[in-house]
Amino acid sequence: MAVLTIPIEPDEFLGLSALAGLDEAANGGMDDVASTAKTLMHGALAAKLDELGLPWAPSPEIVKKHAAEAAEPAGGLLGLMENDRVRRYATSALLVAALVVLWGGYIQGWEWTGFRANEQLWDWLHLLLLPVVIGTIPLWIEHSDYISRGRRVTYVAGLVAFTGLVVAGYLIPLNWTGFSGNTLWDWLELILLPVAVTSARFLPSALHSLRPYHNGVIALIVLGWTVTIIGGYALSWYWTGYQGNTLWDWLGLLLLPLLVPIILIPTALQWTSSNAAQPAREARAAARAR
Repeated sequence: MAVLTIPIEPDEFLGLSALAGLDEAANGGMDDVASTAKTLMHGALAAKLDELGLPWAPSPEIVKKHAAEAAEPAGGLLGLMENDRVRRYATSALLVAALVVLWGGYIQGWEWTGFRANEQLWDWLHLLLLPVVIGTIPLWIEHSDYISRGRRVTYVAGLVAFTGLVVAGYLIPLNWTGFSGNTLWDWLELILLPVAVTSARFLPSALHSLRPYHNGVIALIVLGWTVTIIGGYALSWYWTGYQGNTLWDWLGLLLLPLLVPIILIPTALQWTSSNAAQPAREARAAARAR
């Protein structure tokens, strides 16, 4: 067995000690810091090798082959997409093409675009919400510490502006928004699935880093949703759109958005990480037996 000595910071040692104590309390027996560190390293190493397409304990020949492939200059389309100038030209060309198609669809009435049949903002939300959510939520979850204050203010201002537009769309009403006539049920159908699909893989780790104000916001959302359900069915609040929707309709609305991030993804992650750490646990158990 090879021996590797790695210096760690005091706070890292405290974290390992805490994990060893929790593991000992949960599984019984004695778990020292070294065993816990080995288990964590094994799981992280297995995951990283899998991400790189390498088998467990890859041979030097396989490593050299992958290194050579990675060192080769990208060719074809990939090489073009990695060129900054090409990307700028392509972005400009796509923007011009989009403006031309919008002008032709709405102003000139080009029937093949189908834009005139989808002339409201509500229709565009159905088309663009998923790409927008995919491009924003993962950034906020994974890289929130790197988002500058100015960009945070910009995001918040955009969200406030959109909220104001929604309110104006209902109160004035602004017919071009298409918001008037859509109930809370319609908004849930629009928003829930894209948000759930986008945040599913980040949810398990995000739940472990929740702060008190996060819990407060979640509690307020759940409370507000409960109030709308009571009002929608018991008090006939028509704006909720709940009346007439049965349990079957609720299952159709919530089953996939809640089942995937809350049950399926955590279960798969736990199963995978347990398998990755199993060899280390077996080695630890054998050492105790000796």
